[in-house]
Amino acid sequence: MKKENVDVAIVGYGPVAKLLGTLLGSKGWSIGIYERHAEPYPLPRAIKLDHEIARLLQSVVPTDELKKVLQPVPDFYEWQNADRIPLLKIDWSQFGVSGWQADMLFNQPDLEAMMDITCREQENVSVNLGMEAVRLRELHDHVELVVKDLNEEETTIHAKYVVGCDGAQSLVRENSELTMTDLDFNSDFLVVDIIPKEERTFSPMNLQICDPARPTTVASGGYGRRRWEFMILPGESKEEFNTEENAWKLLQPWDITPENARLERQALYTFRARWADNWRKGRVTLAGDAAHLTPPFMGQGMCSGLRDSANLAWKLDLILRGAVNDSLLETYTEERKPHNQKLVEAAIYLGNIICVADPKKAEERDQAFINGEVPPFPKFPILEGGILSQQAESSKLAGELSLQSEVKYQGKTGLFDDVVGTGWMVISPVSNPKTVLNKEQVEFLEKMGATFIEIADSENDSDVVVDVNGKYREYFYQNEIEAVIVRPDFYYFGSVGELSDLSGLVDDLKKQMATFMNTAAMN
Repeated sequence: MKKENVDVAIVGYGPVAKLLGTLLGSKGWSIGIYERHAEPYPLPRAIKLDHEIARLLQSVVPTDELKKVLQPVPDFYEWQNADRIPLLKIDWSQFGVSGWQADMLFNQPDLEAMMDITCREQENVSVNLGMEAVRLRELHDHVELVVKDLNEEETTIHAKYVVGCDGAQSLVRENSELTMTDLDFNSDFLVVDIIPKEERTFSPMNLQICDPARPTTVASGGYGRRRWEFMILPGESKEEFNTEENAWKLLQPWDITPENARLERQALYTFRARWADNWRKGRVTLAGDAAHLTPPFMGQGMCSGLRDSANLAWKLDLILRGAVNDSLLETYTEERKPHNQKLVEAAIYLGNIICVADPKKAEERDQAFINGEVPPFPKFPILEGGILSQQAESSKLAGELSLQSEVKYQGKTGLFDDVVGTGWMVISPVSNPKTVLNKEQVEFLEKMGATFIEIADSENDSDVVVDVNGKYREYFYQNEIEAVIVRPDFYYFGSVGELSDLSGLVDDLKKQMATFMNTAAMN
């Protein structure tokens, strides 16, 4: 039997694994990725992401390349009733705090092809297709993962840590006996993707039809593509519904025919809501669909998985560096699970509004919308636990997404992350944050990998980051803050109203990290 040694073994090679592998590989760690399929999945799946996820992708894919596949939404996501009377319009054209448009559409194979390139460019990342994980066991100082190739030949991987990014039927989860909670939400839809053969304009671009006769979603599938999601009604046969002939029949009212469009696929999906009760057991963690299943009504399934990768990446980096012990991974479940739970619950809430097949109940729902009596939709969650400031004077923005805007630095102009970099950031518009910190605090932050940033209106010093559009000045002023600490996954650890208070915020971070620190490494 062959043997290999890696720092981290990742099971599965979807977008969640690609992001995690690239982030860890870029830090110099040896990463082995094992995917049972011999070829990339060629058909669309996820089609929507938000500004936070665009920023995460920006950390591994060049911004100019991303813009080729992320289609901005020029108008609204509109809900209509059976009579096509608008019930709700959600503006998807605005920009998010992360420096990208709030919501964008894309074709997943195109995006994954870009992510595949950047992942394989990491010299110490090994991507192994046609290698199926068959079993694993955790030992004192490593995990043994056994994979087999298409010829049934087995290889034993000795990994310091294993991450299961292997989907809803996760072998890693099952092997680790990590239990799942099922919220008992099940809704069957036929998903149909087409490529128009001619130029077509669809208005509105993205539409939710709340028709009890057939709840239907119509959306862009990224540049040059369209998607329909048709709900399967009670009593209808899934087998008879899931045919090419039926797909064309359902598309006829939209003037979509074999003459003017190519059917890329039709696929039956049962939308479910589940999450793992714990996302970590010893040296094994779960991410993406292996850890949670989210109904698509918020467009957050893949997004949640990519957040998992970003959260895991900076924590595993610190652990592998020997800066902290792996009890830090307990904060992974603590942070990510409640955030994901709120998104799952919000998706169920929307699904229960959309998936109404009873005409009487649908009429009551429609009238509530028209009368303005619909309860407010759930707010998008922030992080609420884990490595966040809990002090009253510095927790104002803790757990919220940090600002990214256009800056100029050392002769280069662009989005902050492209120009300055990523990782722990200590930012102030008053002066360089180092000026109010003592030597011990600066050394602690530097060992965490932090960068100290003074952001200003003009280039009065070569080390100053210039706020090109005044967005940072406006943001700090409106929030009445003078300094922030930003985590590598772009969430604020905390903020302070006066720069002189930054010392206390750093001590707060140091105290929290002390719980996990290997003292010799960080002092």
